[in-house]
Amino acid sequence: MKNIILITLSLWSLGAWAWGNIGHRVVAQIAESRLTPKTLAKVYQLTGKETLADIANWPDWIKSDENWPQASIWHYVSIPDGQTYNDIPHSAKGDIIQAIEKFSKEVGDTTLSKEKRWEALAFLVHLVGDIHQPLHAGKSDDQGGNLLKMTWFEHNSNLHEVWDEKVIEMEKLSYTDYVAFIDKKDRSRETVWSQAPLMVWLEESIAMRSFVYDSLPVVPVGDPMPKAWEYKYYYKVSKRLNERLLMAGVRLAALLEEKL
Repeated sequence: MKNIILITLSLWSLGAWAWGNIGHRVVAQIAESRLTPKTLAKVYQLTGKETLADIANWPDWIKSDENWPQASIWHYVSIPDGQTYNDIPHSAKGDIIQAIEKFSKEVGDTTLSKEKRWEALAFLVHLVGDIHQPLHAGKSDDQGGNLLKMTWFEHNSNLHEVWDEKVIEMEKLSYTDYVAFIDKKDRSRETVWSQAPLMVWLEESIAMRSFVYDSLPVVPVGDPMPKAWEYKYYYKVSKRLNERLLMAGVRLAALLEEKL
């Protein structure tokens, strides 16, 4: 495992790490369980004894490393309501779409060093998870839900963090138990998911944003959220959130089968 440096992060893109540690490991484990022996062997040629779950959160951790100043912007893309990815200007520094395309090419490129391919693999494991989180295809006016402040069981939070971590944490499961909880294999459904191209993954997340916001209770500006709203929000969103985690894992497996 590469050396990492952890510091306090302030940029909105770093403020909440998509899916949190548990969610990213869930996606990784779902993917790894679907890899063929041949592809899994190629993974371990790059990682040694590390599983995909072991490396899944490295791309978040290195955002605080001064040697990776460019990494933060790769985790998201901001798209206004009513627009598509093709309608917006694309940063020369990259975004989540450009990053997934870049690392998809690099992970199987045997002319690159093992270290570079390890990095590409780690980023793919992580970013395929990120792009299935609707607020990582968020709106810039509230910084992907980071500016929408709220309390979650009397602790300060925001919508981005609630979607990333708080709903998942309601289950009080380890990532391996969470995988067992949500991973109900369905070959016909997974075939459809796996065949969808990258841009469809993004479009699904954009389309799901309204669900993320509309499931919140309606309260006057400045008023507190109603008592026990957290339970109701969890009930409304958890099934679809879990489906996005499962979908990400299935698609990550298909991508690695193709690219390694």
